[in-house]
Amino acid sequence: MKPPDPSLAASSVLTAVAVAGIVPPCLRLATALRRRWRWARAPLPRWLRALWPLAALIAPAAAPLCPAGLRAHLCRQLRLANLDEHVPWPEWCAAHVAAALGAFVLAVLAGSGPVVLLLAAATGAAWPALWLRERRRRLVRELDRALPRLLELLTLAVEAGSSLGAALRIGAEGAEPGALQRGLAEALRGIHAGRSRAEALADLAARYQHAGLDSMVAAIAHAGTSGAGIGATLRAQAMQRTEERFARAERLAMESPVKMLGPLILCIFPCAFLVIGFPIAYRLLQWSQG
Repeated sequence: MKPPDPSLAASSVLTAVAVAGIVPPCLRLATALRRRWRWARAPLPRWLRALWPLAALIAPAAAPLCPAGLRAHLCRQLRLANLDEHVPWPEWCAAHVAAALGAFVLAVLAGSGPVVLLLAAATGAAWPALWLRERRRRLVRELDRALPRLLELLTLAVEAGSSLGAALRIGAEGAEPGALQRGLAEALRGIHAGRSRAEALADLAARYQHAGLDSMVAAIAHAGTSGAGIGATLRAQAMQRTEERFARAERLAMESPVKMLGPLILCIFPCAFLVIGFPIAYRLLQWSQG
């Protein structure tokens, strides 16, 4: 049996020692960065998480170049999408640059021409904004679904004899998990910290800028100042939001046939004509040759 090579054994031992010495510090660094960066807990897609370390490196250089108007617009969009607590605006601004660079590199690796490279960079730069807009739309749809249930819970609690503060706590505990439940819980924490109820609810409405939520907060504030019955006010709001939800569902149901015309004309009709016409064309071809 051939004896082992001493140099190979020594290199293996040195490699194992190097790996054992490098891996734990890298894991500690990753853990520290995960705790340090708020985006690690943000509801971001995987492709944006992969680009975020590059965006974090670009952010210190890109933030001073961002105009004040664009800065205010980015902060407003992040707040409307319920991401302002997780994603700082400088890193979100740099995420557009990182996405453009990533798309440009992928186009270069694919061997594309100059026009395709410019289109890829422009598409990558616009992709985070498009994702943020879609997230805002999903948030609005979520609020549309959750608000009628919350109003019904508040109405039942108030009509059962609870105060408005107790009804809000019951609504926060019984509401389905989501943005509205988290926002209401945050408003209740602000009330417990000493803020007035009207101010906390107004901040909740300003955060999401939802028409139904604005109407609910305005109705509660008006009932508190005018002395009207809060139960009747909440009942009217619950009925109105429920009717709006059913009207929205009816509108979407009536729009569905129109939306089906595109796939029907582009996909189903050609396949049907192909299945029907192929035997006929085959028979005609045989008849013409015979």
